[in-house]
Amino acid sequence: MRTRITTLAGLLATSVVLQAQPQLLYTFDSGVEGFQNVVWRPSDPAGWAGGATIQQNHTAGGWQNLLTKEFSWGPGGGSDNQQLTMQAIVNYGSLARISFDVMVDGKSFPPDASGWFQLTIVGNSDGSAGWTQRENQFTPTGWHNANDNTLITLHVDQEVSWLGWEPGDTWFQLWTGANSDSAFPVNFYLDNVRIYVVPEPGMLALFGLGVGMLLLRRGR
Repeated sequence: MRTRITTLAGLLATSVVLQAQPQLLYTFDSGVEGFQNVVWRPSDPAGWAGGATIQQNHTAGGWQNLLTKEFSWGPGGGSDNQQLTMQAIVNYGSLARISFDVMVDGKSFPPDASGWFQLTIVGNSDGSAGWTQRENQFTPTGWHNANDNTLITLHVDQEVSWLGWEPGDTWFQLWTGANSDSAFPVNFYLDNVRIYVVPEPGMLALFGLGVGMLLLRRGR
């Protein structure tokens, strides 16, 4: 019994550590949650299973980048202070990641029009990388036929260094943008923006060992 109790206590302690990793999560279930240059869409796009989204409207063709999120010193994303949480996350280096979903559908383009489009993701900070722009994220499916209502989704999950965010940075911005034919405005949706820390492999191994030992004791 003592071994089982000890194993269970260790498992619970490891679970608490895993859950305690800092993160920011924006699901937009009830509003824009401090994001800028966006419109809240409680039921769009049709066919998206993730619930409400935010939509960014690029009203003219060509290049256009808009400030989407300034991580502030105030609450948001499940944290009392977004800025301090961002600093803590980014200081984990290669274990720090950003993920989000982005979508386009028939409503994202002018009716009766066809053309090419691209998505741009930009990270900005006060570190040496500064403005870091990732272009052409929709290149594999970057053509829209006239009046095509197909919902196209893209899930992005990258290390925060992909956006130039580095340990020691003290302020952070997320920009999003589009590029397209000059007469082909593009609107797209965002959902489930998450900045988080991947648990270290050693911690995951310890958690798995604890689960195995607990199951072994139950089997006996």
